[in-house]
Amino acid sequence: MLASRSFLLHVCQQQLCQHSAQLIKEADISRYYTTLLTNMAACSRLISRLTVVTGGGSGIGRAVCQRFATEGASVVVADRNEESANQTLELLSRDHKGQEHMALGVDVSSKDSVEKLVTNIQRHYFQPPSVCVNAAGITKDEFLLKMEEDDFDKVIEINLKGTFLVTQAVSKALVSAGAAKGSIITVGSIVGKVGNIGQVNYSSSKSGVEGLTRTAAKELSKFGIRCNCVLPGFITTPMTDKVPDKVIDKLTAIIPMGRMGEPAEVADACAFLASDDSRYITGISIEVAGGLFIG
Repeated sequence: MLASRSFLLHVCQQQLCQHSAQLIKEADISRYYTTLLTNMAACSRLISRLTVVTGGGSGIGRAVCQRFATEGASVVVADRNEESANQTLELLSRDHKGQEHMALGVDVSSKDSVEKLVTNIQRHYFQPPSVCVNAAGITKDEFLLKMEEDDFDKVIEINLKGTFLVTQAVSKALVSAGAAKGSIITVGSIVGKVGNIGQVNYSSSKSGVEGLTRTAAKELSKFGIRCNCVLPGFITTPMTDKVPDKVIDKLTAIIPMGRMGEPAEVADACAFLASDDSRYITGISIEVAGGLFIG
């Protein structure tokens, strides 16, 4: 609930007095009051939005679920590991009226599983999700000359085919329902643009995700559905936990901002793309990489 004007004026007076002993004018307080309300509104950009997040059981997906919930969205945490999905569910805030979260299992590489996911969401909420974040992804690293075909295929199936299947199913549901608008966000990777040693499968899949997103944006804009891609750099997640410290040290040395990114920082970008703040933005990629590979 919004604080009363009189209370906010009192807070404004206290804070302003700490910085100046001059007489506080009503105009100053009014401007500060407006700023406070603007900031409070920014934390509620996703009220009444139904969101599905694949890969929501950990890492970036979990951070996205948490951020969206704090901004008022009802979140469906979708993950092939239902235990992890339920753990994320327990972390979600429910501070906004009408919020209802749930956790569902899904194998994004299976069309039947993805269609079942969307159907279950519609049955429960009586509407399709208006926001979708494709955060499900895996790695199976190996040098090109040593990589097994099966390891290449598995990464492509989850990261690229999975993004296609989920994007297709959600957009079909939105179009069929006659929804006025929708926002589909894909999670690519900075290495999809520049490549990375030992990740020929992962780099290929993420490059494909970016191309898929641009094409989807062109096709779905006429239905009011925006499609954008977020490109994380080296982010601290369960996937990077396996990387030796000496490798992490070498990586951070080439990042202009001098550190690994946090999942919450990727979630910030996703929240912007999910909200009406980006209502005239589609088909773009936002790098969340601390300046890595500038130019």
